[in-house]
Amino acid sequence: MNCPRCQLPLRTTDYEGVEVDMCESCWGFWLDQGELEEVLERKELKFSEEERQQILAASSAWNEGSSEPAPCPKCNQTMRRHSYDESIHLLIDRCPDHGTWLDTGELKRVQAVAEKSEAIHRLLLKKLGY
Repeated sequence: MNCPRCQLPLRTTDYEGVEVDMCESCWGFWLDQGELEEVLERKELKFSEEERQQILAASSAWNEGSSEPAPCPKCNQTMRRHSYDESIHLLIDRCPDHGTWLDTGELKRVQAVAEKSEAIHRLLLKKLGY
């Protein structure tokens, strides 16, 4: 497969114990169906509160019009753009049949948002006495 942004070959690599495809030029990631969920479940990469805040703050400044939806590297159809978290303008490209494309830095942003959501959930349960 080729990178939908650079058109250079994607390299298979291990990320959080999951085999994903990465572009060594633009640092984008292709994750086949189910791989993003698997990365988020593994939680091998932990961010400190400061790192999470920096990642989320940096993504708040991201311009959602900076790029068009990417073509799927498997079927070449334009992927659908989904808002992963509107509060930080995190939009990801997803092919309903094949997987997800994450541009530079978006994979860490998705992980940081998931950690933040999990932390809020734990806090609410604690306040409710669970």
